[in-house]
Amino acid sequence: MEYETIEIKKENINEFIGLDIVAFQWAAGGACGEPGGVVFITKDGRVFHTNYAFPEYGGITGEDLYRIFPPLSDFEVGIFGGGNYPTEWKDQYLGLGNYLVVHESIWDEFKKKANNDLSRRHVSGDNVILYNIWIEVALKVLNHKL
Repeated sequence: MEYETIEIKKENINEFIGLDIVAFQWAAGGACGEPGGVVFITKDGRVFHTNYAFPEYGGITGEDLYRIFPPLSDFEVGIFGGGNYPTEWKDQYLGLGNYLVVHESIWDEFKKKANNDLSRRHVSGDNVILYNIWIEVALKVLNHKL
């Protein structure tokens, strides 16, 4: 599945305030993969990327993330998964400092499609593989709902 990723940077951040986000993945500053990377998916199936840890990736700060997605300020992520999230959000620890959070409105269908995709790859519940396919799975769910 092909999709365009829209980059959010300091100079264009005002275009993206108040996005209708239904899923996002973020990486802690010391995570494997892309430390500080954040990917948002909106209800209409658009994919956005930014990075809060490295200024050379666009100059976004943690405070900027709260401007893009104010509910993010209510999230408290625990080390190795867990934490406190608003009740309408479900989390899945992806391993190695990477976190996935999905809105309850698509969670059940997301989990079903993710498990189907993982089983076709002959694995079950493998968070590292989910790290690589979650965007595709979320977009499949959203395309079904659109």
